[in-house]
Amino acid sequence: MRTRIWRSRKGAVVAAALAVLVPIAVSGAFSAQADEAAVQTPTASPAMSAGDFPLTPVGTRKIAERKLANGVTETVTRLGPFTLKPHEDGHEHPPGTPPDHPHSGDVGPMHGPHEPHHGTHTRALALLLPPCHNCYVIGVQPGMTNLDGSVANYHTGTMLHHAVFFDRSKHDITCPTGWPGFAGQRIFASGNERTGGTLPEGFGVKYGWLPLTYAMLEFMNMDQVEHKVYFTVTYQHVPANTAGMREVTPVWLDADNCGISEHPVPEGESHTKWQWTSSIEGTVVGAGGHLHDGGESITLRNLTTGEDICESRAAYELTPEYQGHIEQMSRCLEPDLGRIDKGDNVEIHSVYHTHYADPHAMSIMIAFVAED
Repeated sequence: MRTRIWRSRKGAVVAAALAVLVPIAVSGAFSAQADEAAVQTPTASPAMSAGDFPLTPVGTRKIAERKLANGVTETVTRLGPFTLKPHEDGHEHPPGTPPDHPHSGDVGPMHGPHEPHHGTHTRALALLLPPCHNCYVIGVQPGMTNLDGSVANYHTGTMLHHAVFFDRSKHDITCPTGWPGFAGQRIFASGNERTGGTLPEGFGVKYGWLPLTYAMLEFMNMDQVEHKVYFTVTYQHVPANTAGMREVTPVWLDADNCGISEHPVPEGESHTKWQWTSSIEGTVVGAGGHLHDGGESITLRNLTTGEDICESRAAYELTPEYQGHIEQMSRCLEPDLGRIDKGDNVEIHSVYHTHYADPHAMSIMIAFVAED
């Protein structure tokens, strides 16, 4: 009974924190640089209001939990159901029958079809039930399902466009005074590729006694009828008093870092670079990237030391439910990927090769740093 009362009070605190967060307008500019194949011109991000990501009153609960043989607890949480708005120019198809996406141009395995105009977007801001309190989260895997638990993806007329996790109880490292300064620490993100991962043994993202976690979600519906989906997260975690554990700091690196994470790419090959002067020092133990269709790779490099820390590469055409769209980003997960000191100039460098110009591309990498 005591636990239930505490959780209820915690939920009220989280709701109050989000009530303060929701009215914040989001805007910014990115300082991207380009070379070699194409020149990127920095442009200001359009303003985004709270109406773009309304606070959505959906359920969030644990649906499964088990103890693994190595002592790690695995917890599955579920948000939803979310109702996805129909697409005006879409079409209805029988369950299990892939929608017919008309594509133009030469679509190769490293290019991906052009998806932005194939669906209608539904955005939401939802409370994200933490899997544990006073613990280390060592692994995470996002997902999206239909109401019956089956996988929802392009083959069912829907996609998970973006999911960003925040912890309002902490500040963001790379944008402490921009809108993330109000939103909280950006701790994880995924697009429809849904690439998760587990940190090397002995490292984890620390959740306190009252982690104020929530998710900014964006879905897409390619059909003329509405769909209902769940957003799921599978966590692996251990208690805070687990011997030998070290806390890691999520470091969000983004070509439109304090904006809405979008930048244009032209048709053909292009290179986008963005730099950050490190305010922390420590060892990188994990990193992974996020790109859109047409993205080939994104690389994290310490320009001060000349060291390449991680190259995250996109994968296409591995499984049919993605219908040729981007479906995986490789990760770098080792106890010592490279060192970053205060004042070091850190760069991300993305490579796109598309058969269309995309004004809404993304180049994001999250690095997990074990600070000294």
